[in-house]
Amino acid sequence: MKFFRYVSAVLAIAISASAGWADDHDPIYYGSRAGMQLTTVSTEGIGTANAKIHVRHTPKDAKAFCVQYNSDYSMACVKQTMALVKIDDYVTGNCVKRTWLDLSNEKFAFLGPAKKSDEMIADYAIKRVKTGEILDGTTASGYWVELGIFQHLCPGIAK
Repeated sequence: MKFFRYVSAVLAIAISASAGWADDHDPIYYGSRAGMQLTTVSTEGIGTANAKIHVRHTPKDAKAFCVQYNSDYSMACVKQTMALVKIDDYVTGNCVKRTWLDLSNEKFAFLGPAKKSDEMIADYAIKRVKTGEILDGTTASGYWVELGIFQHLCPGIAK
């Protein structure tokens, strides 16, 4: 009987993994402040031309922001954060073209290793397609948020 329970548990884990259910040990971030994280609900086609990650902003995520950024443990902070955070519930990417749409539906392109300079501290060149701007590697430019999204959608390209 123990053998069948073991096999059932292994199958359940395998099925949930193959269905694209992800854990929240490596969250996607929607901003550069501490705790600005989202829970991954499911994934599709990761590493392909049709990569997609479904996310949700949960009370647990709001609590992380309240505690880590505001040092506020109150339920009022969680409720306020839940009400204020308005973002798309998915990100998509084309890993063949190395482009993606972020949580604000803004398009970015991964261009490879960055050319270092006094203004460029990033390891990789990431272009905001609409403006042509290359993110400089600072948190203010959104570099770390966008790099994180790309790494989740297209693992193994930007290490």
